[in-house]
Amino acid sequence: MSAKLRVYPDKFDNKLFEEIDLSLGHSFEDYLLESIPDYHAGIMNNNNEATKLFSAKINGIDFPEVDWASYILKENDLVEVVVEAKEPMTIAFIVVAVVAAGAAVYAMNQIPDNYNETTPDGSSIYKVNAQGNRPKLMGVIPEVLGNHKVYPDLLNQPHYEYISNDQYLSLFMSVGVGSYEINESEIYIGDTPINRYSGDYDLDIFEPGENVTSHDAHRNIYTSKEVSDVELEGAVATNTSGSERYWTFQNKTLTSKIRRSNPKFEPYPEISRFPYSVGDILSIDSVGEPNDGLFKVVSKDEFTGTMQKVDAQGDDDATWVEFTSQNEVVADIEPLDGSGDHAGPYFVCPEKEKTNKFYIDFELPQGLGELDDDGNFLSRTVNVEIQYRDENTLEWTTVTHSFTNSTNDQLAETLAIDLSESIRPEVRIKRTSASVDDTRIYDLVKWTRLKSELETVDSYDDITIIALKIKGTNNLSRNAENKLNLLVTRKLPTWDPELQSWTSNQITNDISPAFAHIVKDVGHSDSELDLDSLSLLDQTWQNRNDKFNGVFDSPSTLFDVLKRVLAVGYAEPTLDYGQIIPVRDEPREVYEQMYQPQNMMGKGLSQDIKLIDEDEPDGIEVEYFSDQTWKSETVMCLLDGDEAIKPERVRAFGITNRDKAWQFGMRKRRAKRFRRTVYNFKTEMDALNSSYLSYCALADDIPGFSQTGKVLEVIGQTIKVDQVLDWSDGPHLLAIRKPDGEMSGTYTVTKTSDDFEIRLDRPLDFTPIFDGATELPLFMFGTVERWCYPVLITDINPSGTDSATVKAIAYDERVYLDDDNPAPI
Repeated sequence: MSAKLRVYPDKFDNKLFEEIDLSLGHSFEDYLLESIPDYHAGIMNNNNEATKLFSAKINGIDFPEVDWASYILKENDLVEVVVEAKEPMTIAFIVVAVVAAGAAVYAMNQIPDNYNETTPDGSSIYKVNAQGNRPKLMGVIPEVLGNHKVYPDLLNQPHYEYISNDQYLSLFMSVGVGSYEINESEIYIGDTPINRYSGDYDLDIFEPGENVTSHDAHRNIYTSKEVSDVELEGAVATNTSGSERYWTFQNKTLTSKIRRSNPKFEPYPEISRFPYSVGDILSIDSVGEPNDGLFKVVSKDEFTGTMQKVDAQGDDDATWVEFTSQNEVVADIEPLDGSGDHAGPYFVCPEKEKTNKFYIDFELPQGLGELDDDGNFLSRTVNVEIQYRDENTLEWTTVTHSFTNSTNDQLAETLAIDLSESIRPEVRIKRTSASVDDTRIYDLVKWTRLKSELETVDSYDDITIIALKIKGTNNLSRNAENKLNLLVTRKLPTWDPELQSWTSNQITNDISPAFAHIVKDVGHSDSELDLDSLSLLDQTWQNRNDKFNGVFDSPSTLFDVLKRVLAVGYAEPTLDYGQIIPVRDEPREVYEQMYQPQNMMGKGLSQDIKLIDEDEPDGIEVEYFSDQTWKSETVMCLLDGDEAIKPERVRAFGITNRDKAWQFGMRKRRAKRFRRTVYNFKTEMDALNSSYLSYCALADDIPGFSQTGKVLEVIGQTIKVDQVLDWSDGPHLLAIRKPDGEMSGTYTVTKTSDDFEIRLDRPLDFTPIFDGATELPLFMFGTVERWCYPVLITDINPSGTDSATVKAIAYDERVYLDDDNPAPI
């Protein structure tokens, strides 16, 4: 008992909808609040008004929003929701948000797929242009079976930091579900093995469930997108490139001049313009101590200025009377406050996130220092002021930081700032040291990154993790950020037929462990696997070196995945009496059952022979993922007479070897050429003796082919039948149906003096029953070439409890002739 909800993504097409059951006794609003995180009925526009996203009706009558909370749903109520015509983003939001099951309607209606931008529907392995490390939000965690190259998915943002002037990149990634064998020599950055960077990296592999905090890369570091190479500019200082300023002091009058020649203490007669403004405070360090101190510019003209001696607070210094009346060389004169404008503020972490630690990256790309007249590199200091505050406060907290060095080598530093509590900080920075327009001064400072440390996970169940911290140049680091790849081999339990038990995880790319893992991973047990059949097939696959090497990283169903895994071994999954059993299409010698007019119903056996059509493909082109290049490659599969003008394209998923890909394609090509007859017939419940791909013998009543009938009596090796047999045209064979439906034979037979008797070449391998409790044994008789139609059963469809229809394809040994041949060069 329930009500119904229908969602129509297109208000002009009432034939297209998604339908969902609603529980009774609740309101429609209760359903929306329970089913949709952060539900709201509309999107606020610029006028702070709600834009209606969908309209609703109940039982064909308008259902206004004011009634959604009060109306209690009753049995057979029909709520119809119609998406209103809005911009694509709004449509996509409501179709995904209103009803989880609406994804099908959403896709059918071809609404712009903004959801899939964060829910990858394809592979980053098999799509060459998409190969790279990336986050897969809401995506499927890849699962590798066998041996394969993978580009691990990012679990945290890649983050950079500077340590002792070297840049390090930290990567923290998911290799895939399960455990893997990973060799360091098979980990690459692009195409270069990582061990070529010996000593420049720190690598750890973590098994599923292991604690990952021992590696620094596990930290969840968020890098703000707003900050990138922001130059911190201070107020412009007074030194002029290629010269030295000196001053004449007299009666509080300061004259500014430029010296362009040596010796240092000889005045140069040229007068330069006075570069300061009224109110500027200068720190003067003269050659003679009487004139040292702080001075405020109180007046100026184009070339001179009047200075007033002040104390540290900028007030008049009453203890000082006037300048000493002499010419003094001033070694350094700068504005006391060289601060530039703030860069920022910028938020450290995303909205609704908090942190108790953030990081600031600085670069000094020119180094830090200054050249003297003799070309010596002198030490220089640059100061910066960092201010931060919580988004909900007004007051700034100030942190100062200094850079001091004497080198023209590039410098870089990561500054960590710990907070007393978790907040969402915003940060601004300014340079408090003056900038100097002088080619001899190297003090450019850039704010390159702003990062925060967010909540971090300590372990990951069921996932193998790779953590890497690598040092290198920008080129190496940028390449490593999304081009880390590695070859892995899956570890799975394997079945030991002698011990009749599963081993612990083993490195394997065999088909049978992959098949069993998939079945058991979804919750099935050993009892739902035919382990004896699987063990026999495992021997076949291993003897042929059939392997499965593939990556599953998109949604699929159990049987679709099993089909892909088994296909590389020419097998398919089947269900038989509650067990999932792999059945291999392979050369056969022993017939399982026999069907003939005596146990067929209706019109008997019908044949549908498909003639060669001039429009059908003339070859098969197999696409496979090569283990030599780890890119998609193709191999052409042709029979005599094929011109490959219009080949069918087939993908050999899970095959990474060229010879195996060619064998795979040739099997399909030969099947298309030599399996062109389809048989259909109807039986009572006899058909249930057979299963998918059972190798069976069929017969009909067409003259010149098999003769069929009933066995009346068996005496030793003599068989009495219910009709006269045709002994023309050479050696003859006989097959007999056992009581359980299986076929006995074939037997080579000879004629006796009695037209109704047959002499067998050996005794029967079963005891016939002639007591009337069961029907008489059936026989099939004919020449070696024409005694039956050999077939493989492809479909059994019961009809009630008393009959079944059967479909089969002709068996032809030519289908298997290339199974072991190498591919042409």
